[in-house]
Amino acid sequence: MNQMHTHLLAESELKTETVELQQQAYLGDANAQYKLADIFQKGRDVAKNSANAFYWYQRAAKQGNLPAQFNVWYAYLTGEGTQANKQLADKWYARAVLKNSSSTHSIIGQLIGTTIH
Repeated sequence: MNQMHTHLLAESELKTETVELQQQAYLGDANAQYKLADIFQKGRDVAKNSANAFYWYQRAAKQGNLPAQFNVWYAYLTGEGTQANKQLADKWYARAVLKNSSSTHSIIGQLIGTTIH
């Protein structure tokens, strides 16, 4: 089975909006991939699954989605949804910061639930 298929849910288990989002994510839409990852990460209307969330965050991040890049960084930093890897965490952090340093503190603060000054 294609690895991507293991990160999709049976359509009978999902709301119509999530089915459409999942289809867009499967077809390569980075924003849909990010939103689908967020659904898995938070367990909204599905079972929480950090590994599936990481998979979709990573696909969106590789296409330049900035919030997804920070989620990939955070996952590698903490080991949530993947194996912790400081070297890869540093790589993704640098990639995200280079793209848009002005929103770095805000996004990191959202990820860790704090305000960074």
